[in-house]
Amino acid sequence: MKRLATLAATGLAASLVLSACSSSKSSGGSSSSDSSKPVTITLLAPNYGSGTADDSKNYWGDIITAFEAKYPNVKVQLQEATWDNLATKLTTALQNNDAPDLFEGGGYADVAAQGLLYKASDIVSPQTLSNLIPHVAQLGQTKGQDGQQAQYGIPFTTSTRAFFYNTQLFQQAGITTAPQTWADIATDAAKIKALGKTGFGLPLGSEEAQAETYLWTLGNGGGYKDASGKWDINSPQNIETFQWLTNNLVKPGLTEPDPGTKDRTDLWKDFAAGNIGMINGSPALLPILKEGTIGSNFKSSPIPGKTGTLSTPLGVADFIEAFNSHPDHKTAIGEFLDFALQKQYQEKFDNLYDLLPATQDAAADLSASNPALKPFIDALPTAAWYPSSDPNWDPASQKVKDIVGKAVTSDPKGVLDQIQAVATASN
Repeated sequence: MKRLATLAATGLAASLVLSACSSSKSSGGSSSSDSSKPVTITLLAPNYGSGTADDSKNYWGDIITAFEAKYPNVKVQLQEATWDNLATKLTTALQNNDAPDLFEGGGYADVAAQGLLYKASDIVSPQTLSNLIPHVAQLGQTKGQDGQQAQYGIPFTTSTRAFFYNTQLFQQAGITTAPQTWADIATDAAKIKALGKTGFGLPLGSEEAQAETYLWTLGNGGGYKDASGKWDINSPQNIETFQWLTNNLVKPGLTEPDPGTKDRTDLWKDFAAGNIGMINGSPALLPILKEGTIGSNFKSSPIPGKTGTLSTPLGVADFIEAFNSHPDHKTAIGEFLDFALQKQYQEKFDNLYDLLPATQDAAADLSASNPALKPFIDALPTAAWYPSSDPNWDPASQKVKDIVGKAVTSDPKGVLDQIQAVATASN
């Protein structure tokens, strides 16, 4: 199961000199183009599956088949990518002035600032917009090329995080309660190591290091930005966080030897195989646990912080963005988005991949029909989110993925200084 993440897919595109094609503005997905004329729109999306049996191609294929039956003059061409090459595919397309009509899975702020995207209100219906979970929809707002704040990112799927632990290993190690603090984690990890297992799984590799970093820095009153909204990646709190990880988990051998080389999915599979005692996870971990040997020997609890559990867990959203490079595709783009964001397709996606919806009606249904997802859905309103509306988030996030693992094997201040420099480069 690949991860839900606000991918830094468009960070490289920020430096490209591109001009957006003009488009006629309207609301509710209408435009001056003739919707009766045959048109083909393109959708570039990542594969959320872990194999051909649940490949995302099948999910989108079902939607496309039903949509084309309703709108026979519109064809939808799916361009699928892995999470590892999604960023490259989009960047290459932008460099070649061949942007897809729709891109799902990544950040949006940098390309919105260049005037390359439609505003959400210009392409989808008011009904679709009003059905989005409000606090998640707000995450899609940023300043466009005109300097005005507007919604450009349309949330497609969401997730929150929790702390998972192996109850069988806890019992064998004589641990009776879930850890509440970092000190508890270190103490429990040492007991689990004595059993011949890895105490804590710390994925700081390139797959989703920005999430693990955020979880730990939130636990020390830090994060990516300060209370005033300024980038604060190299803050004293964040430096202290990585010093603690180094001295209390990594150097004592309570994690993997080099967390910077470990990706989340691989460690989740190790946890599911019973080889790791504790790990941070999302609902996307649940199907991996079903496939593993751990059985029902696990529980989830609030994520420990330095002095107590987090009251604001990490929330993550993947967005859809609509490029305006083909004005005659505008109506078809809006029609497809209205169709694809229907409750039945949101629920199908979330049940398939154990992720969370972006729409209110699907969230209400899934809370009742899928008890395993309800705690994660309930955490959405209080979650702390990536600063995805800042155009510098995408390059900063990519830099985190590239080098933050070194912060637990070398000088953390030097590593965080480098990330801070990327985040503030154009401010």
